[in-house]
Amino acid sequence: RKRRNVQTWSARIQSVQSKWDAQLPSLIDSFLQYKRSGGRLEDDQASGTAETFTLLLFDVYGMCFVCIDFSESHLFLQLPGCMYPNTNLLLQGCLSSAPTRVSFVISLRTLELYRRLRVRQPRLSIQAWVRTLCDYHNITYHSKYWQYFSETFDVYLKILRGVDVRVHEALGRTSPHWRARHSCPCCQHKVPGETPLPVSLIGVLDGNQSLKRLNTDPRTFVSDYYIAEDTVNQFKYDVKPRPQKSKQGTDTETPSWSRDVEEATPADGDTDGTCTERWKAAQSDNLKRMWSIYRETGIFLSACRHGLIWWIVDMIESGELAKYPLATINQALDVFDDRLGIGYDIGCSFSATIAKSSIAQKARDKNLRLVVPAFHGYAHKRLCQLSFHPLYVTGFGIEDLETAERIFASFNGLANTTRHASRFHRLQAIDLYARQHDDDKYQELSTFLLGNYKQVNQLLEELPGVIAEFQSGKLPKDTDYHRHLETERQYLLSRRGESPDEEFACEYIQRLIMHQKAKEAHEDAVAYCTLNVPTQSVMHERAEILQQHAFENYQRIQDILHVFENTYSITKRWTPDMPEWQMASKYFATRDYQKALTRLEGLVVARLFELHKMGLSGTGYKLRMHINKSLKTRCKAIQRVLKKFNEAAATLGRPQLEWKNISTYDSLVEFELLRECREDIRCQPWADAANRQASVHNLKLERAKEEQSRLNVEVARLVDWMSHEEITLKNCIVRLQESHSLLTVEVEEMLARRLRQNVAHR
Repeated sequence: RKRRNVQTWSARIQSVQSKWDAQLPSLIDSFLQYKRSGGRLEDDQASGTAETFTLLLFDVYGMCFVCIDFSESHLFLQLPGCMYPNTNLLLQGCLSSAPTRVSFVISLRTLELYRRLRVRQPRLSIQAWVRTLCDYHNITYHSKYWQYFSETFDVYLKILRGVDVRVHEALGRTSPHWRARHSCPCCQHKVPGETPLPVSLIGVLDGNQSLKRLNTDPRTFVSDYYIAEDTVNQFKYDVKPRPQKSKQGTDTETPSWSRDVEEATPADGDTDGTCTERWKAAQSDNLKRMWSIYRETGIFLSACRHGLIWWIVDMIESGELAKYPLATINQALDVFDDRLGIGYDIGCSFSATIAKSSIAQKARDKNLRLVVPAFHGYAHKRLCQLSFHPLYVTGFGIEDLETAERIFASFNGLANTTRHASRFHRLQAIDLYARQHDDDKYQELSTFLLGNYKQVNQLLEELPGVIAEFQSGKLPKDTDYHRHLETERQYLLSRRGESPDEEFACEYIQRLIMHQKAKEAHEDAVAYCTLNVPTQSVMHERAEILQQHAFENYQRIQDILHVFENTYSITKRWTPDMPEWQMASKYFATRDYQKALTRLEGLVVARLFELHKMGLSGTGYKLRMHINKSLKTRCKAIQRVLKKFNEAAATLGRPQLEWKNISTYDSLVEFELLRECREDIRCQPWADAANRQASVHNLKLERAKEEQSRLNVEVARLVDWMSHEEITLKNCIVRLQESHSLLTVEVEEMLARRLRQNVAHR
């Protein structure tokens, strides 16, 4: 009778894990010996004196069992000197899912083939892979095959990680954050005598919510890509949350993205927050729901501008809280050099959050510079663009800083296989894919540099002539574009909010209008009851109640008006024929115009983001169809709001808009000019359409020259790094050969891979 295992699932996992940990050094040695021998046993091991035994073998090139009865098995040798069954099996090119009692083994070539397929196509699950092999060899599939393969694959990856640790020790790459400091040679490998750059290192931050996860696992996974959860939680209460306001301006309890309502978002340091609200409003509603069934609700990622990843942070039962970017920025400031430039979707608001956090002084000392990515930046206010858009900030070249979106488009393929995975398997899958992703991005560095060189050369050839055409016949003051931008910035700063007089006038006029309407309603009720005396008692009672309600409402509003006038010491009540009333009424019309403009602008923002989403790689067919349907509905809504906007514009005598112009908008600069209608700015040089276009071309020319200088530095860094790394690997191989180390073959493979990649760079 089979003994029943009374251990819990968590206890069984930990027990098996401890056994594998004890065997790991021996397993690594056997694996390296197998690779050094090329899969061939040595003469003394293959001698006829060795004992033999049979096991069930799972192999991609042949299954050594038939159907479910396993009538055929594979013959193995019991090699001398092997402490554990799996050390014996590894020398013969196989591995088992059990650390002690072995009955089922999988060939290393099968495991390696799946690993390579998995990093190229993360949607390929273990179950699909095992089913494919069973179909190919005409074997009936059973669920235990999937379980065996999954457990064996975990052990195989554990061995590979142990080999990597030994290789890094042999190469002297054991210092803290070595991978992050040397992930991108173009960014971080400094060459003596190189030209200093105004922004020494350009990176990006962003969060993504596709890699959610449901289940739990007692095992832990250690990766140099991940920032520990405890490290992140140090910034949990670093910034106070900003009180949320309703549309009417009263405090309301808004839905929280976190179980802990006291945690702040990245934008809570900004008291304005208009850009952030505009950006959130353009997101899909599905991305705003944080269901309690998920523990990990996504990842927060940082990377350099070339796409090589710095660190990953798991977002735990929350949306994009402030602690995630704060922890990432803090680590970046500790690891990297000064003058770090970071692109973040809400970099404008997050800069204010950093200023109120515990790392504020460190950020100032390190000259941290935050900007918003190019595409996302056009959804921000014009004033924000002038300070945070990379086109208007010195040092960022022609970089669009949308790298994180491209990385997420690639990582989205992991969602299918990690959604229901354990925490351990999810982290393992992300780490495995991230390493292959970085290896691919290293191979594409020269392609990236060449593509940017082509863009820069095209801009340097075309823009001078275009700018000269715009400047033809202009006065010097009309071509001082930097002064135009500064004048525009100062003007927008002065118009950030209503003046106290305007706020007072608006509130007073509103109360006067409410008082006038209540008075007219009461007079109408009195007149109706006086002239039309109801004959029926029921109707007479209703008329009296109506008159009483109108009187009470009028008296209540009159009392409110009296309190307001006493508070502000108003001695003479405004009337429609007074200049104060007329000026306030005009400003009221202006506010209606701006409200209509805000609504129209919001719909266009949503349309721009949906058009961008339709073009993203990895966007599925159903989501594309959903977005397309949403676009059709939104276009109709834009036309309705456009009609209301034109009515408000006609009241003020402002320019009206046509649908054909709105439908072709690719940025929101036009809206910002329309919004500033308190005074006529159309005669200002910076408001002239031709001057603005020339200013943009001039800035693009300056950014192109910056990019050219950066590319020259990055090319020199890449060339020097290739030579330096090849020499380092060759010297290491010589040392390992002299000591007859088993690591020689691993370093030789690393060198061969680098030489293959460097050929493309050269």
